[in-house]
Amino acid sequence: MKNHIKIQNPCPENWENMQDSAEGKFCKKCSKCVVDFTDKTDKQVQDIFKTANGKEICGRISARSLSIAAAGIILITNLTFVQAQTNNNSRLATEQKAINNTNISGKLIFKRTKKAIANAEVFFIHKSKYFKTITDEEGNFSLEIPNDLLERKNVLYFDFEKLNNETRKNPDRKSSNPMNGDIYENTSIIFTKNEKINKNVFQIDSQLSYIGGVSFLSESPPDYYYFNGKSISERKFEKLKKENPNYQYFFFTNKEAEVIAQKSYLETVQLLFSN
Repeated sequence: MKNHIKIQNPCPENWENMQDSAEGKFCKKCSKCVVDFTDKTDKQVQDIFKTANGKEICGRISARSLSIAAAGIILITNLTFVQAQTNNNSRLATEQKAINNTNISGKLIFKRTKKAIANAEVFFIHKSKYFKTITDEEGNFSLEIPNDLLERKNVLYFDFEKLNNETRKNPDRKSSNPMNGDIYENTSIIFTKNEKINKNVFQIDSQLSYIGGVSFLSESPPDYYYFNGKSISERKFEKLKKENPNYQYFFFTNKEAEVIAQKSYLETVQLLFSN
């Protein structure tokens, strides 16, 4: 039988930021000891896995220690590793990352002036998790999204609230109307799982004032509330939101709400995340 190791869940935590422990380090995020395999002998590596008896092990590894373990162990079903400060480990982490993730990248420009929009918040929104980045000085952004979070349809959200607030606070800003274009409109993009969002250019409109009419519905569609991906009641949601103003909050309507909730016939979806 061919010996091999299966690295199921590469860990993004940084080794140098963890606390020292007898085994190697202690990770506060998952409350586990992380074994340093980089300085272990062949026998020490094999003894550690034999003692574990099939249980999950978190460890810092290099290409050398990976080879040693593979030579002596038939199959390790749950081995995770943290980022080691070596070239070999960086290469292994990069290869695994490319297999499990999809890169989403692009550039934000203002539609009226064609200028890049820097310091804007870009979110990939899933009802159970979100990923965030900030555009650079050239308006560019890049996100790595785990493939298992990509649905048939997905939402990419450009949020300009913080950027707009800074503009409004600028003491040198002249009195402006919406058409002057110094306040940006929050924008959502819906894309499919197989659609390549790679270095796309997104044109952002200025925030406008809308005068709307009154619409009548024979039956009001339901609203949905999620906390860390779990559906909860409106009452509990509002209580959590009020008591934790630092939590990340999102509000979506119509098509975006349907895509995020993976449900049809609903009016809004509200998301709250503790992280």
